[in-house]
Amino acid sequence: MNQQQRIFVEKFDAMHTNLLLQRYRNGGLVPDAEAALLRVLESRGHSRDQLDDAGRAADAAAARHEVALEEAARRIEMRRARQSTDPVFKRINLALKCVAVPVIAFFVLLAIPVVGNVIVLGGAGLLGCDTGENEIHPCVVLGTDIGGMVYGYVVDAFLVGGLNPFLAVMAFFGFLRSPFGVAWLFIVVGVFAAREIRRYR
Repeated sequence: MNQQQRIFVEKFDAMHTNLLLQRYRNGGLVPDAEAALLRVLESRGHSRDQLDDAGRAADAAAARHEVALEEAARRIEMRRARQSTDPVFKRINLALKCVAVPVIAFFVLLAIPVVGNVIVLGGAGLLGCDTGENEIHPCVVLGTDIGGMVYGYVVDAFLVGGLNPFLAVMAFFGFLRSPFGVAWLFIVVGVFAAREIRRYR
């Protein structure tokens, strides 16, 4: 062993075995460094044949993993291509948007300061509901009394709509507890389930 190899041996001897194994697999070592690295690894129970076999196994596993990723990507791309030309899937997608988007957009508008106040108070006024701020007045819409919500927006108008996000969330959960909200939720879930079934079929 020459002087250069001794220096490499001392250097490698201070390193952890896993690091040495990784360094050997990466390759690109000068001959003296590779000889020193093999000497240290052999002293720790790793022969050159074992290292080469392990490297080949790791390469094969990496290749299988790469093939599996490519196959998964190809399946996803094929599924997307089928969905883009499937008229049934397109109709289900359109139905889901038509059912879900208007309701969600309505409650998002209610959450916007000032805009939500105008919508609620203007709508309540058109329905003939009393929007006075002295007390909560009954206001029945689709069989549900929304007088408390209207009163909340009346009071919040003095805060320039600062509480609108909280009122909109409360209004949305109140809607979900109503018969119409329950029916809407069932329809959305049903259409979404049909969409996912069609997607993976």
